Amino acid sequence: MNVPIETVLVLVAVGLLALGILSTNIALLPVLAFPATLVMVRAGPVSVSDLVLAIALLPAALLYLRGGDASRMRPLMWAALAFQLMLVPTVLLNPYLANLLEWFHVLALVMGGLAVGWVVGRGGYARGALTLYVVGSAGIAAAAVIAGLLMLVQTGSYGEVYLPFLHKNFIGNTLAFAFLMLWLRPDWLRWNRTLALSGMVLCAAGIAASGSRQAMVSVFVVVALLALRRRENGGGRARLLLLACLPAVAYVMYSVRDQLSEANPFNSVAQRLEWFDDSLEIWEVSPIFGVGLRWWYTEEYGGFQPPNAFLEMLSSAGLLGLAGFVVLCVTTLWVVLALPARYGQIAAAVIVARFVQGQLDLFWVAGQAAIPWMMAGLAVGVMAWEKAQPTDAEGGGHEADPARHHTR
Repeated sequence: MNVPIETVLVLVAVGLLALGILSTNIALLPVLAFPATLVMVRAGPVSVSDLVLAIALLPAALLYLRGGDASRMRPLMWAALAFQLMLVPTVLLNPYLANLLEWFHVLALVMGGLAVGWVVGRGGYARGALTLYVVGSAGIAAAAVIAGLLMLVQTGSYGEVYLPFLHKNFIGNTLAFAFLMLWLRPDWLRWNRTLALSGMVLCAAGIAASGSRQAMVSVFVVVALLALRRRENGGGRARLLLLACLPAVAYVMYSVRDQLSEANPFNSVAQRLEWFDDSLEIWEVSPIFGVGLRWWYTEEYGGFQPPNAFLEMLSSAGLLGLAGFVVLCVTTLWVVLALPARYGQIAAAVIVARFVQGQLDLFWVAGQAAIPWMMAGLAVGVMAWEKAQPTDAEGGGHEADPARHHTR
């Protein structure tokens, strides 16, 4: 297989950076996994984001097992393990290579993502990891806006923007996460308010340029949920932002209604509805255990990946696998929402956004599929790290009492 020169250059850069970090502090290597989720360049069968996550897994696992104060991680790890075990029957009953490989892939995305996030947070590197992610996202947003303006100038019309190696929905979903991070920006990130607001505007413009409707919906849902919370937990600011999101929601509703009224059976809405029906028909072949992970790679069922997380799990691993997935998602949200708001709110926002996006498009996408678990682990790790710091009374000059902090 001929590998593009861009892929070679990216892999060389990642390898050199990894070697440099390994020579100083292996705890820094998992930090790269956060900005690497933005890189969708592929080298053969894997993406760079998956490759970097795989490289980070060994130091993350060693540091996770060695590090203390990980009690809040146990429910997450047990839920992830239960999910993996519930996928075992479909792997055994449907013996093909893609099925087995995907089981390990999901293991790396979920349990690996949790471990990587926890190590980054517990090591005190959360600010660096999320700053790299947001800066990379700002670059993608700027490129999307420029591409959209060029399209307008050259063609006289404005349409959905695609970038090299980046689908419009990947662009929109990625920028949705960055937008929410910049909006919530807990004080332990120490982000400049003016720069954060500028980044929000840029990300919002990038989402608009991408035309990604699931990204717009996911941001709206998160903001609406936070608007229901108490004012000190961000409810007041969320109500103002909710009003600003209304034009985007109106656009989504109008475009969906417009596509539903079309006679074109191949537009995105009609195609999704057809794939929903087809997914349910495939699920009926094996309702309890499913027909296998990545069944769309097989000749018997191949053709499309269900654009819905629940339908993908249902058809792939049956009711058993879907139950495991629901337990994993509910446990993850329960753990982060049980944290003080200054730790858990930013993670919960990204997790909910990804879950919403996954009901309207592909969920298990390289890079983005690991984000919910990485953010959950990071939030727990940051709290553990701050609690381990000496307080002012102990002479360390650092105040670790969460009650004296707030989410901006």
